[in-house]
Amino acid sequence: MLEATPESSVSREHFLTTVKGLRHVVDPTTLEASLSTMIGTRPHSASARIPLKRLLEFQTVIAEGRDDPLLLAKAYSHLNYDPGFMGRTFLAGALSLDEAISLLCRYMKVNSDLCTIKLQTNPDSATLRITPATGYSGAHEQLDAMVYSFSRILLALGIQSIDFIRLNHVPPLAIQDQYHHLFPAPVHFGGSEPAIQFSPEQLNRPLDWDACPVEKLAKRERRLKQLQGQSNWLESVEILIPALSRRGEAHIDRCANLLAVSPRSLQRHIRAEGSTFRVILDQSRRKLARNYLARGYANEVTASLLGYRQTAQFYRAFREWFGCSPSEYQHSPPP
Repeated sequence: MLEATPESSVSREHFLTTVKGLRHVVDPTTLEASLSTMIGTRPHSASARIPLKRLLEFQTVIAEGRDDPLLLAKAYSHLNYDPGFMGRTFLAGALSLDEAISLLCRYMKVNSDLCTIKLQTNPDSATLRITPATGYSGAHEQLDAMVYSFSRILLALGIQSIDFIRLNHVPPLAIQDQYHHLFPAPVHFGGSEPAIQFSPEQLNRPLDWDACPVEKLAKRERRLKQLQGQSNWLESVEILIPALSRRGEAHIDRCANLLAVSPRSLQRHIRAEGSTFRVILDQSRRKLARNYLARGYANEVTASLLGYRQTAQFYRAFREWFGCSPSEYQHSPPP
């Protein structure tokens, strides 16, 4: 579980997005006065993070005298959840809905330390679990707003319907109807932690958008390394390889450049974690090949997505991996 500390923070991007939504539901004069008190007149770096405690205090000031626990969720309802917009964010580093959700979960810390999110699946359901940081489990208004936002993102990505949304508190009976009216699915109150449940059937569905520039993913990955305090280089390479392969750039020099290290340093880091770039590339391509074929991509398309210039190269690699041709695999995949 994430533990809230005095250093817990949110990205400036997350803060500005919150302010953007609040402009639709709060008097401009009140909002600007609160912003001036919080930020002051000193210039701030575009990359500077906002202490989580200060953000929650700011939201408390904004909500004073309004008696509206849904104020922040209403503000988030005015944000852009258009699928076309989602296709221009880092989420477009994914080719399928489950990959996009994985990226959303992975980079949650880059946006906010308030909670972590994790997708859990079984044959009957898929559940996005939102776990509040220890010490902030009572920040219901902020958590409700984030759960609302996650539910809208899932719908924008292509989830046709959500079974239910669970919140980790029970609001007064008199305002529960407001939750049902605002949230895009039935709301259950009083769970141990917030969650969004939906059918898992569409998780492997391909997303209909152009791949985002790999630089967007790399920027998130570099920021995540800074925030975590310790680096998992193997995971970072695995995250970048699908996007690099689609561009025919899956080589260590390009990967190292995106992660802001030299190729020699990257190879050294990977070796320290028990692997090599060549091994990671081969394992990733093997996994991706299975996924692409399972989603019904043609052999030629799969070969191109994996970065092979000629389909024959893909055929040879595939036979080495699985002992059969792609067509034979599709008709009778090995366990």
